[in-house]
Amino acid sequence: MNFLGITGNKRAFGWYLASLLVMCFGTVMAARYYPGGFDWVYAVISALASQKHNPAGSFWFAGALIIAMALLWPYVTALQTRLSSFIPAAGFAIGALRTGLVCGALLGAEKLLIRDLSSWVYKAHEILALLTFFGLYVGILGLLVQAMLRQRIYSVHVILIVGPLIAIGITEFWLYIDQRDLGWVDTSWRELGVPFWLSFAFWQWLAIVFLWLGLGLLALISIKENKPQDSNTFS
Repeated sequence: MNFLGITGNKRAFGWYLASLLVMCFGTVMAARYYPGGFDWVYAVISALASQKHNPAGSFWFAGALIIAMALLWPYVTALQTRLSSFIPAAGFAIGALRTGLVCGALLGAEKLLIRDLSSWVYKAHEILALLTFFGLYVGILGLLVQAMLRQRIYSVHVILIVGPLIAIGITEFWLYIDQRDLGWVDTSWRELGVPFWLSFAFWQWLAIVFLWLGLGLLALISIKENKPQDSNTFS
């Protein structure tokens, strides 16, 4: 059975598409209500979900994040079944990916229900955000690299995602460490003439785009590796 050739398979991939559409819709709506307009280059993603900085639109992004992470859960379950047949260490990467999904949903719930969790628990929001990114990053990158090493035919396609993800991850980590004493980047940095490539927010948004692309690419890899007719895994 092909990954998308049967109704059950299409439904599995549909979880990914649904989560992507929900996330895009929630992001656009939250940005629409952001006071003074949202600066995509100099404003971090959490600002969209902040009740403090985006009181009228925060629930759009926070709610979308919860729903999107929930929709991705059955999709990751489908990926686990299909990819584990030809990626030996898929279990660890899938576990990291699931950790990212859970923490992402908790991050959305935090922003939806609590104005400032970090005022209750020191750096609680930052820890949740780091666990979300780290889980998704390690899970997606781990699966893509293993698939690339196993089958050279995917090298060209996968490296277009893996290469930027590695570069973005290194850059984000460096900026995160280097700018901690300056406080989070905000729109005032544009007025100060700080170039966009030194903005943590810019690289954060770029990472999100490539993480979503990588997650979708895993489905295409699974299609190629599971062409023969088999049991209805995704029914």
